Amino acid sequence: MASRVFGGGLVLAAALGAWAPAWGQGGGVAAAPPVVQADAPGRWIRGESDHFIVYSDRSEALIRRYVTMLEDFDSVLRMLHGKAEAETPRKLPLYLLSSSRQLRRTIPGADERMQGVYLTGVEDIFVLAIRDDSNSYDRNNGDDTVLHEYTHHFMMQYFPDAYPGWMVEGLAEYYKTIDLQMKKVQIGDFSRGRASSLLNDKWLPMSDLLSKRPSQFDRDQVLTYYAQSWLLTHYVWSDKERRKKLQVYLDLVRDHGDPMASWTKVYGQDGPALEKALRTYMNKPLLALNLTREPPKPQIAFSRLPAGADDLILEIQQLKLGVAKAEAPALLVKFQEAAAKRPGEYYSRLALARAEIELGDRAKGEAILKTLLDERPSDLETLQVMAYSRLETARRMARTPADRDKAKAIYADAANYLGRAHKLDDDNYLTLYGYAETKSMDREPSQNTLNVVFRAATIAPQNPAIRTNAARLFIRAKQYEIARELLEPVAGNPHGGPQARRAAQLLSTLEGKADGEALKPATAAAASGEGDKDAPGG
Repeated sequence: MASRVFGGGLVLAAALGAWAPAWGQGGGVAAAPPVVQADAPGRWIRGESDHFIVYSDRSEALIRRYVTMLEDFDSVLRMLHGKAEAETPRKLPLYLLSSSRQLRRTIPGADERMQGVYLTGVEDIFVLAIRDDSNSYDRNNGDDTVLHEYTHHFMMQYFPDAYPGWMVEGLAEYYKTIDLQMKKVQIGDFSRGRASSLLNDKWLPMSDLLSKRPSQFDRDQVLTYYAQSWLLTHYVWSDKERRKKLQVYLDLVRDHGDPMASWTKVYGQDGPALEKALRTYMNKPLLALNLTREPPKPQIAFSRLPAGADDLILEIQQLKLGVAKAEAPALLVKFQEAAAKRPGEYYSRLALARAEIELGDRAKGEAILKTLLDERPSDLETLQVMAYSRLETARRMARTPADRDKAKAIYADAANYLGRAHKLDDDNYLTLYGYAETKSMDREPSQNTLNVVFRAATIAPQNPAIRTNAARLFIRAKQYEIARELLEPVAGNPHGGPQARRAAQLLSTLEGKADGEALKPATAAAASGEGDKDAPGG
């Protein structure tokens, strides 16, 4: 989706700057901020390149190898999909882990077999990956999961649309087996695990493969689903004529055509004929795509994180995702004890403030944040944490009619912090998305609010809540075409769960509606998120 500008343009600086408090104004000389001692370094290292930020507690050499691989893979995707010069509005953070034990510091219930996971919370979109350099026979060093998930991330960033589940997963499977050599790239190899499924497991009916999502199959069938999705994608991708017909097929399905009947109409194959073609195709030598290119030599800036990260870096990521009520007390104690070890460290105090806000005493957490901002008035993360804490308080108050005036005042307070954050980074999706929420009590969203929330969704299109809530604002503004663009990828996400169902329900309310046309009151209330805890102000 291209970045759009509506109406009078993206008036971010004026809008956000107008909320900022009058610091630096009036008579007198402003007091200089206190000199703050830098936090002592710990084990965790941060490596930043053009498109990625990678964290590890092991070595710069590991990060360098990993970032080089990621940048190479990204450059190949860009070359193949015509995005070599496309902007990268947000770098993807990855946390390189050494064990399942570290993984469970962020995801307590993670399966022992999990090697990596891609997570899309509102506060962060990031990857956790267990990096295994021990297997010399695996050309991707155990990174298949990361390459699979990065393909999803890339396609959502530059080609957000409603795709069938088999294609979403099949394309990620197709690219994950890439062989990145010094002068050559080979694409189209097979995964040994997927090959085993194809050879040994009972195949799913083609009609089910074309129409269903992974969540609609049981555990054993899911493995077969991924394998067949890879094979079908390989079959289509390897032939120019089949690939040319794909867009016609996708258009039919998006127009509510039956997936199997639409396939038969476009490709001339019913279910049994398609299965026979795929079985024949897999028993022939696979057609690999070979490309010659000069691999990138990324510039990587290294820094060492404060010592508090040794105890809390992965727990902070857990906070961003949300913590189960049963786990909250023990996790809060962990933050409190870790912060007590380093009472003067900025990093640990900010982490503790997050934990108090999310799990304990919000007022106590905000008091810590105010102290931190006295020390470092221009710390972007601290400003955003404070703003989002204020937004949550306002959101809860707005649900009670008697408290709506108080909610407006707290929204304005959040806006002050966001205005300061915007001056530090004027294209940060958290700041922009927060701005849109401060306006959630407006009767009608202004064009500038729409511009800002659309930009937030463009920077972070992978997050379903941001896309869905942006769509709600466009629905309130009776701009249904853009709302549909925002909702369709969420509704079509094969792993979307309740969020996908919610987006599909919203889309159904827009069926047949033209821009500017009024919705029925009950439909408008549902579309605006009234009563939905995930909707701003809801």
